[in-house]
Amino acid sequence: MRAFLALPVSDATAGALVALQAALPFGRPVPEENLHLTLAFLGDVPGAVLEALDEELSLARLPAPGIGFTRLGTFAEIERGLIFAEVETTPVLSALQARVASAARAAGAHLPRRRFRPHVTLMRAGRQPRGPARDRVAAALGMPCDVPGFVAERVVLYASQLGPDGAVHEALADYPLAV
Repeated sequence: MRAFLALPVSDATAGALVALQAALPFGRPVPEENLHLTLAFLGDVPGAVLEALDEELSLARLPAPGIGFTRLGTFAEIERGLIFAEVETTPVLSALQARVASAARAAGAHLPRRRFRPHVTLMRAGRQPRGPARDRVAAALGMPCDVPGFVAERVVLYASQLGPDGAVHEALADYPLAV
């Protein structure tokens, strides 16, 4: 099963992110119900790994980070036409991500070791923008995000099924965060 661990965004944040999507000049907006901050992408994992992960996270006391947005961003060279709202990296958020990733590895998931760059994906295009679209996207990148922050209340384990209209996420379990 394709799965990931993430922080769902608050309703007020989701509304502001949807409004921001409408102003972006390129790509398909991520549906409001799919807006989240990924902590660990597990990929395709067997049910036994998900069960072990559930046990690990059910026993963990995880910190509740404040989530604040900084600017619009993308990965190198507008990779795959993906545009996101960058999230401020804080010690509490970094500690939460490290603890979640450690629990996933302990449960048997094989996570790549890479730098955590917190963000909420807003738009996907499956290709890099060209011509005037690229210029408009480049002008938007780096602009401050006027999006209300929130204090995360829970980590959610999601199953994700890819379909012709994009991914459908289903919450499998959630783990409350210590405030």
